[in-house]
Amino acid sequence: MPHELRKQGLLKGTALAVFLALVHTVNDAITAILGALLPTLQERFDTGPTVLALIVAVYWVASSVTQPLFGALAEDVGLRLIGALGVVFAAIFLSLLGVAPALWVVFVLLVVGGMGSAALHPVGTTIAGKSGGRNRTLGVGFFTAGGMLGFALGPLLILYIVGRYGTDATAWLMLPGLALGAAVFFLLPQWEPHGRRPMRQLFDWRLVRGPVGLLALAGSFASVAFVTFTSSVPLWLVRDHGYDATASTIGWTLAAFSLAAGGGSLLGGLLAPRLGRRTTIVGSLLAAAIPLMGVVAAEPGSPVFFLAIVAAGVLIYTSSPVKVVVAQDLAPHAPAAASGMILGVTAGVAGALYIALGRFQETVGLEAGVVLGFLMVVPASLIALIVFARHPEVAR
Repeated sequence: MPHELRKQGLLKGTALAVFLALVHTVNDAITAILGALLPTLQERFDTGPTVLALIVAVYWVASSVTQPLFGALAEDVGLRLIGALGVVFAAIFLSLLGVAPALWVVFVLLVVGGMGSAALHPVGTTIAGKSGGRNRTLGVGFFTAGGMLGFALGPLLILYIVGRYGTDATAWLMLPGLALGAAVFFLLPQWEPHGRRPMRQLFDWRLVRGPVGLLALAGSFASVAFVTFTSSVPLWLVRDHGYDATASTIGWTLAAFSLAAGGGSLLGGLLAPRLGRRTTIVGSLLAAAIPLMGVVAAEPGSPVFFLAIVAAGVLIYTSSPVKVVVAQDLAPHAPAAASGMILGVTAGVAGALYIALGRFQETVGLEAGVVLGFLMVVPASLIALIVFARHPEVAR
C-alpha cells in the first residue's frame, strides 16, 4: 500500500504540521513575487493586458497542471525527495524574476520555478493530512494557511526590497528556500512508495474522467476568482485609480486578501466536521460573491474596501482544504495525485481561462473583467453541488 510509514522523520505530530506550514509559508512568499512585480514588469517590457494575462497564465499552468504528475512521481520515488527538490527549484528560479533581462527569460523562470512550486503541494498536503490525526481537513487547512501567510507577506517584503534596493535584490530571496529545501529532505518522514511505474502508467487518467475531475473543475472556476484578485486587482488599482506601481496600498491589498484566505482554510478545517463538507464548500463559495462585488464597489484604501477584501479571502478559501480531503477520499489509491488534481489542475485551468479574461479586459474594460472573474465562484459552487449529489458518501 502507498504511503505506509517506512522511516520515521525527526518531526511528527504538531511539530511536523508546524514545520510543513513554515515551508509552505516560505515557498509561497517567493511565488507571490509575480503578483507584486507585475506592474513593474509591465513598465519594463511595455506590455499590454493580453501579454500580462499570458505571463500570469504561463506561471499558473506551470505551477499547477504538473502537480498531479509530481504527486504520482512522489508516490513512486518518495514524498520528501520530490518535495525538497520542489522547494529548491522554486526558490532559485522565481527569485531571479527581478533581474530578468528579457521577456523570454521571464517565461523560462516562471515555467521552471512554477514546476518547482508544483512539486511541493501534493507532497505537503498528503503528509499534512496524516499529521492532523482524526481531523485530516484541519491538518491540510493548517498547511494551506501557511501558504497563504507566505502569499500575504511576500508582496509586502518584495515591494519593500524593490523600493529600497531595486529589483536586483530579489535574487537574495532564494536563500531561505535553499535552507528549507535541505531541511525537508532530512527532517520529514518517508512513506513507502509504490515502486517505479512506466511513464505511460504514472498518472491514473480515471481521476480526470471521474468525480475528482469534476471537483477539480469546480475548483478551477473558484481559482479564476482568486487569480483575478491577485493579478488583476493590482493593475486595476494602478490603471483605474492612479496608484503607483510600487504603492504600499497594493501590497496591503494583496496581504489582507491572502491572510484572510489563510484564515479561511483553517475555518474550513473547523467547519467541515460540524456542518458537513457539502455545506462548507457550496455555501462558502456562493457567499464569496457578495464581498467580492463589494471590493469593486468600495473606495480603494477605505475601511469598507479592506473589510470586503477580508471577507472575500476568508470565504473563497474556506472550501480549499475540504476539497482536497474529499478528493483523497474519492481516490484512496492515489491520494497525492488526487491532491495534485485539486491543487494543480484547478489552477492550471484557471490560468488558461485567465488568458481569455485578459482579452475581455482589453476589449471591454479592466473593471468589467474583474467583475466577471469574481463571479466565477457561482458556477464553482453549482458544480461542487453536482459532485455531492452523485457521491453523497463524501458529503459529510
